[in-house]
Amino acid sequence: MIRPRGDDTRPMPDRVKEAVFSILGSYYGCPGVLPSLRVADVFAGSGSLGLEALSRGVVSCCFFERDREALDALWRNLQVLRVGLAATVVTRDAWRAPMVDTEGQAFELIFLDPPYRDSQDTSDVGAVRRFLARLGEIEKSKPLVVLHHSAKVYYQGKSGDLWRVVDRRTLGTNSITFFER
Repeated sequence: MIRPRGDDTRPMPDRVKEAVFSILGSYYGCPGVLPSLRVADVFAGSGSLGLEALSRGVVSCCFFERDREALDALWRNLQVLRVGLAATVVTRDAWRAPMVDTEGQAFELIFLDPPYRDSQDTSDVGAVRRFLARLGEIEKSKPLVVLHHSAKVYYQGKSGDLWRVVDRRTLGTNSITFFER
């Protein structure tokens, strides 16, 4: 896998990625594979999460990335792995881009892997909570959101919140928080 070297791009360690897909296999009741889902890989970097999801059976993945170096690596990985029409790339600001696929359908699984600085504020005005609020405005949108962030940051459910934390794992300096509606 080709990986970018930019400061904003921080690849998820392999052991964390393995844990994520193991948890997803249990969540969906199909260890080792994933159901036929529409997936978004937000702040995709080299695309490793979305590409792994495609290799495990999801129907499509939309990669959101705008960093030039990361995009170069992503495009090369898509070409090498020949994912074809199952993959689309959106080069807009992921915090503001519409969270629907090319057919206007809501995503069913969203990998959210922003730069750590963007996930430090866990309040309602922080980037992640604003993103979740915007997702909540999409009719029929009830994705599982998998957030990768620093272990120093702790997301918890709030009274009256549309989103609830259904799982949380910390592996070394990395944490993964799973949200659902």
